Parts: sequence; structure tokens; C-alpha cells
Amino acid sequence: MRDLLAHADLARYAGQFVWLELSYDEAENRAFMTKYGAESTPTFFVIDPQDEHVVAMQPGAMSLAELTQFLERGKSGVLAKSQTPAVASLTRGDALLAQQPADAAKAYEEALRLAPATWPQRELVEASLVQALEDSRQWQKCAETAATEAAPMNRDVIFVRTVVSGMWCVASTDPAPWAEAELGKLKPLAEEALSLSITVRDHRDSIYRTLMYISVARHDNAGAAKWGDRWLAELDAIKPSSDDERSALDIARVENVQIFGDPARILPALTESERAMPNNYIPSLRLAQMEFAAKHYDETIAACDRGLAREPGAVGRAWLLQIKARALRQKGQTDESRRALQQALQAAEAIPNKGSRDTTVTKIQNALKENQ
Repeated sequence: MRDLLAHADLARYAGQFVWLELSYDEAENRAFMTKYGAESTPTFFVIDPQDEHVVAMQPGAMSLAELTQFLERGKSGVLAKSQTPAVASLTRGDALLAQQPADAAKAYEEALRLAPATWPQRELVEASLVQALEDSRQWQKCAETAATEAAPMNRDVIFVRTVVSGMWCVASTDPAPWAEAELGKLKPLAEEALSLSITVRDHRDSIYRTLMYISVARHDNAGAAKWGDRWLAELDAIKPSSDDERSALDIARVENVQIFGDPARILPALTESERAMPNNYIPSLRLAQMEFAAKHYDETIAACDRGLAREPGAVGRAWLLQIKARALRQKGQTDESRRALQQALQAAEAIPNKGSRDTTVTKIQNALKENQ
């Protein structure tokens, strides 16, 4: 998304929006994140400056076409003197989606009930309904709704988003008769989404991930390997145009191998990224993760040390030191492992975001107890 926003022509919105980008981990942004319920990245909001209520909200990456549709929807929500009951329900659903997804689903269902069959925003609301069902962990209803609503949709970004959410709902539950039935409907739609040129990289990655997770859950290692190889081939064919794009590709590579595959397969690409981004600790962290997965413990420690030398913040430092501690423990260096965990705990206690801080501190404390 950073790459898209950096190069998109959004000049026609000049003077209509105040653009604000907030980092999830910065302490000064905590109040905003808490108020609006931004719990994943990226999450997009259009906020009415008059009363600071959300008039449009959408999680996840978007194509340029989807972004402009989102901005138009937000602009209409701010400028409208009055709203039809259906539009009011859509706006209410968007306002609830981040923090109360089950209530958001009810609002979207109400919008669909109130709107005429020819309502231009019907497919958008159907997609948002499936997203809300996914976020509220209503797996069966989510998958059933996605399969029903996606099939007749126009083959555009809204169709893709609907299919992605439906596939995640199948992948998020154990195999069951209803899941097998909905998978039979959704899998051909997922393969169709992969064939569309308008399917953005994040959505392609999500589809491949769900296909791999579903294969693994059904003990179909051949299927998991097939989807994993196809996904990696796509990633390897892309020549990154920026550090942001390079990072996104590496995230996908790591996610691929963490589901199923040989971590050694992606070590050359991660090593190249570390060389290409000498001032960024993240490539070193990813390389350390995969060196550890490959049981290359000396190489893991070396990658962690290179990352620490790149002066990461509290989150990155805590993460790198935990990986280093695990590698040291595997080498039998328990005293050194414990020292690394103590350093990780000190770093974790400085993490600005309370939720992230508490989770990380607890995890490290548990590791220290196990390392006694």
C-alpha cells in the first residue's frame, strides 16, 4: 500500500481530505488507535471533522480503483445533508466494524434489507458483511455468505475481497461437512481471483495462504507444496521497485515457508534483501527467523547481531534478542541464552503500545522460567 500511495495520482482529492498516516507502535498514537479500534495494518478510515465519527472504514490493502471508491464513499458520507436508511446503515456498519464486528454485520444486513435490488453499493455492502462475519469469527455464516454473494458479482476488486474473506473463514476452522461444502464453491472462485489482473498482491498472497492452510489441515502435503511453489514462483518473478515492495515480497516468502516448505528455499532472496537494505533491521530479523527454522544456529545469531547493530526500536530489539536466545539455547549455551532474554525483557518493557508490550513481556518472562 505504501508503494501505491506513493505513486497514485490522487490530485483530484487535493483540498478535500487531510491525509494522516499513523504508526501502530508509536506511543503518541495510542489514543487514536484505542478510540477507533485500529487493530491491524493497514486500516483506512474517513473521519468527519465536524464530530470525528467514522463515515467509511476498510481494513486491508486496496487497489487504486478500490481506494478511489473508498474515498468517494467517505466524501459522500461527509457531504451528504441526509442519508437514505440503507446508506445510514452502511455508514453505521463502517463505524462499528473495527471494534464491534458482530454489530457491524447486523448493520450491513439491515442496509441490504432496506436497499433496492439495483442499489449501486449492494456488492460493496455484501463484501463488508462477509468481512464483518469473518472479524466476528462467524466462520460458517461467513463462508456461506461469501460463496452465495461472490458467485454473481462483477469480477472486480469487491469480488476478490469477498472471496478472500470467505476463504479465510474456511481456513480458520477444522474440516467439517459444511466447510467442505463451502470450500467446493469458494475454491474455484479463489482460483478465478488469482487469474484476474486486478487482484492486488496482498489479496493474491492471502488466497495462496488459505489454499496452503486448507491443504495442510486436510493432510494434503502435495497440494500445499503445489500452491506454495506456485506462490514462490510468482514472488521470485517480481523485480522490486522499492524497499517497501521488497519487504512485502519477503513477508510473503516467510509466510509461505512457515505454512509448508523448506526454509532454505528462500534464504538467498532474504540474504539479498539484507544487503539491499543496510539501514533496516527487518531484513536481518526475517533472515534470522528462517536461518533458525533451517537449524542454522550460528547463522541465526549472526543475523540477529547484524539486526541489533542497525539500531531497531524496542519492538525490533525485543524480537531479535528472543530469536538469538532460542538459537543460543539450541547450541547449549544456556547462560548466554538467559542473558539475551533478560536484554529482550528490558527492551520489551519500553514498547509504547500497551497491548504489544504486555504480550511481549509475558512471553519473555515465560521463556525465562523455562530457561532456568
